[in-house]
Amino acid sequence: MSDELMNVLGIDIGGTKIAVCIADSQGQVLASQRLASGATAPYEQVLPQIIGQARQLMVETGLTNSIAACGICAPGPLDMVGGRIMKSPNMAWDAVPIRDDLAKALELPVYMDNDANAGVLAEFFFGCAKGKKDVIYLTMSTGVGGGIIANGRLVTGASGIGGELGHLVLDVNGPICGCGQLGCLEAYCGGRNIALRLQDALRYRQDHALMRLPEVDGKLENLNFQTVREGAKLGIPLAVAMWDEICMRLAQGIGICMATFNPEMIILGTAAYYAGDFMLQPVLAHLPKFAWKEFRSACEVCITVLGPKVGELAGASVALNGLAESGKLQL
Repeated sequence: MSDELMNVLGIDIGGTKIAVCIADSQGQVLASQRLASGATAPYEQVLPQIIGQARQLMVETGLTNSIAACGICAPGPLDMVGGRIMKSPNMAWDAVPIRDDLAKALELPVYMDNDANAGVLAEFFFGCAKGKKDVIYLTMSTGVGGGIIANGRLVTGASGIGGELGHLVLDVNGPICGCGQLGCLEAYCGGRNIALRLQDALRYRQDHALMRLPEVDGKLENLNFQTVREGAKLGIPLAVAMWDEICMRLAQGIGICMATFNPEMIILGTAAYYAGDFMLQPVLAHLPKFAWKEFRSACEVCITVLGPKVGELAGASVALNGLAESGKLQL
């Protein structure tokens, strides 16, 4: 990246939280603040809060006249042409023109992208992938998202929705995914689907060892991805089997990514960050079944070093990428 220091505003939008930050092009977060409301509240109520918080941070840092751009990171689906956040199951907003609204209010160029693309950009600018050219980022939380950088450029595809790696179909006879397809990577590795499968398995088994874990407390609704992880660590057979399948299917998805893009690095975020080697090592053990040695030797599979900070830097990274794409920032 150019030695010229640029300051950008980043806005990270989620169903339950919205964070606003100011960061520079070296990855230093200069100020940040989390809003009390998330995108489950009405847009008309939240938009003034975002604008007010952004202005407050600019005043506090003394950078009101020194912000080069604003970046918005939000869950999809997004209308990239119209700059709108479309209807999402976890948000109360529907086709809201947030890009133009913020550009008008803040008098800044505003760029936007989905959270997975923003994640790979954060890794590219500030994380494991700094200095790399061909990188894939996989994030696993409620669902599974993917972001791809090829030859130093973000891959978005013909209609702007490229990189939906969570919906690679691994088995057409597999479990149903939230998208309606069967056997997606997300159906095996997404937190929501894992929780539903575990709840179905234990619906009539109150005496099962997993139901007796303190964090579960005998309640089906408390069963989740963390239950499987902790149960596998304790050697509880059902959890061990589910954890192995999660890691195997993740390795299968990684193998497809390797064969398709031949990346030099694949970064695992969110759930993998908290699981650490307990997830990474089984994934690497399964990988030879799904990827040639030539692909594996060219690619480092690793866990994000940004951790929770990736959310803070995601919106800022979208802004920096927008500046680079428009020729205002040299990478």
